[in-house]
Amino acid sequence: MDFPLHIGAASTDTAALVTPADMPLLVVRRRFRAPRELVWRCYTDPVHLVRFWGPKGATNPVSKVDLRVGGAWRQVMRFPAGNEYGYTSIFLEIVPPRRLVWRDAPDGSRFGDPLPPATFVTSLDLDEADGQTTLTVHVTFPTPGERDAAMARGFARTITDSFDKFAAYVTTLAPAASRQES
Repeated sequence: MDFPLHIGAASTDTAALVTPADMPLLVVRRRFRAPRELVWRCYTDPVHLVRFWGPKGATNPVSKVDLRVGGAWRQVMRFPAGNEYGYTSIFLEIVPPRRLVWRDAPDGSRFGDPLPPATFVTSLDLDEADGQTTLTVHVTFPTPGERDAAMARGFARTITDSFDKFAAYVTTLAPAASRQES
């Protein structure tokens, strides 16, 4: 798949979105003016995740990451009206600083426990060129219909909003932040 990448200031880049008609797939790609190591750190460290994860207006009162294959990622988003949406994911693949794959899981599940079929599996791929990182998110649903239903509920908007928030956040960080311990 070829994507148009709209490059400008980090806070004004836009995401390219693809939903192949015959595949249960959503692909979102965006380039950020930040080195891959820094982008990786932000997407795997709860100290950073709470600053940009989720749609515009949402905050993250809970973000816990056990960054290992089989480890759980617990996130709770709080919306302006006060309602919250919490979820747990299980990491399936971790290749620092290039690739991260996770699946949704019931609250409290751990890898190895019997899990129901995934509602979706997400991969995050990071490619760097000239100090910029292209972040590609692939979300695979069980069927194209389930993908379309998620899209109708605003699933893609949540990703693109999060990208917008990340673009603004990453400009506040120095590249050395990717090497600091939290």
